[in-house]
Amino acid sequence: MKFLHAADLHLDRSFEGLIEVAESFQPYLLQANQNMLTNLVDTAIQEAVDFVLLAGDTFHQNRPTLKTQRYFFAEMERLNQAEIPVFMNFGNHDYYQAERYWFTFPDNVVLFTQEAVETKRFTTKKGEQAAITSFSFQHPLIEEEMIDQFPTKNSDVFQIGMYHGGQAPYAPFTVSKLMEKGYDYWALGHIHVPQILSEQPWIIYPGTPQGHTQKETQLAGVKIVENTGGSTTVRSVAIAAVHWQKQQVSLARVRNNPQLFQAVKDQVQITQPTLLQIELTDGEALGAELAYQAASDELRLAIQEELPEHIFVWQLTLADAPEERPYLAVEESLVDQLIATYQEPTVFQELLQELDQNPAIHPLLNQQFKTEVVSQLSQTVKDTYRFRALKNDE
Repeated sequence: MKFLHAADLHLDRSFEGLIEVAESFQPYLLQANQNMLTNLVDTAIQEAVDFVLLAGDTFHQNRPTLKTQRYFFAEMERLNQAEIPVFMNFGNHDYYQAERYWFTFPDNVVLFTQEAVETKRFTTKKGEQAAITSFSFQHPLIEEEMIDQFPTKNSDVFQIGMYHGGQAPYAPFTVSKLMEKGYDYWALGHIHVPQILSEQPWIIYPGTPQGHTQKETQLAGVKIVENTGGSTTVRSVAIAAVHWQKQQVSLARVRNNPQLFQAVKDQVQITQPTLLQIELTDGEALGAELAYQAASDELRLAIQEELPEHIFVWQLTLADAPEERPYLAVEESLVDQLIATYQEPTVFQELLQELDQNPAIHPLLNQQFKTEVVSQLSQTVKDTYRFRALKNDE
């Protein structure tokens, strides 16, 4: 028996944290969710799995766009033509409401639609039997432990528990309670970071297969699960259409500004659509100009023009960049002149008028307090900014 376990596809979800996306890269983002789904179906067909499990949050919202619905049903029909059933439940994002779906689910898609546990049975072409037990969200939250409704395994049939949730208020459970049921495999959904909670039996969050934020970089794709002779093995297959990646680019051999662009091109050798964060290292030879251009964002835009269209540099940073104090085009002596204004009793008293009205604080607002405050303010300003040199020093 062989099946594919996926969860948290979040179709319709946009990519977050991006600004000024290069026009040439935008099609990769617009098609990423569809291409990821196509990759999933291609994987299921190429692996010749007996069935597919979609463990919740297939859609990012409980009212999927009609465009997404149409594409999803078309891909499920591809699995139908390949005679591959799909067992699908609904999570907290795509909680089930029948009236929100405008197209008919293909015959091969078996739905869990109730907020009550039920079991679907299936026999493979080789005569192997499986039982899939699950439930669906019909509301954004399920505060109770749905695991209590799952029956204990009582036959030799390969028993799968498909469970979306894990943390309150999203159908919480404990691993010990899952294990008590005696199931052969737990197909989990809801947590986006892939996690294996147990290997005997397998209790697995496959994680989201397509990262939509810079935090979703730890991807495992989908799980291909095989049970042969009572032994179950699990392996991962990546299906992401767009990848998030961070790469360091060394400028150790760069001696002038123009050489930087060639150094980036030489070191960034990426062949797949990628949202790239570049961290420049060893840039001391380029001095303060490097820090200025990186901070202004002009350098990121210039580097973008040098790279292939399937790479979008969404962030450019400097490793251990020195913090440079802002420059004020005035002499430092002006600070003392400005601070002197606040030493005037009437000005200082006006600033502290509200505090002075508090009887408990009033005794503290003495001459020593004023002197310390003014001194600290003067020093803070001088430590924060760089000033123009005195004329006789220029």
